[in-house]
Amino acid sequence: MVKNIINSATQIMIMNFINRRKFHRINFDGFVSIEIGDHYYDCCQIKDLSLTGIFVLGNFQQHHTKNCLVRIFHKEKSGNNSLFASGYIVWNSDEGIGLKFTKMTLANYILLQETLSKKAEEPVTILQEFPDNYPFEIHGI
Repeated sequence: MVKNIINSATQIMIMNFINRRKFHRINFDGFVSIEIGDHYYDCCQIKDLSLTGIFVLGNFQQHHTKNCLVRIFHKEKSGNNSLFASGYIVWNSDEGIGLKFTKMTLANYILLQETLSKKAEEPVTILQEFPDNYPFEIHGI
């Protein structure tokens, strides 16, 4: 009985976490370099990306709710294929970490919007998600 209560509570917590998401996550075939404190992780595989954050595959168990710097880049080569942001760890599991963006330039935010709309099955969905109040700090070019 106690096990069933714990399982039910865990499922509710997971559903509440999932329901908090306001922006669609897009599977993204790219990499990210992450700087967390004194640790640097280069070319980590991205699982998915949204207007507010990113999920990165890998073992980051030693890091919990720490600030970080990220550089996201596409596998395909182009003139403008990377963007930079500040963020922090909001989710840590055996599969990887979830990072929430806290700050990026306006140019990087526009690049993120364009990237997501190009990768989305229904770009209109992404275009409708542009928030009235930005979910993080946007600063000059």
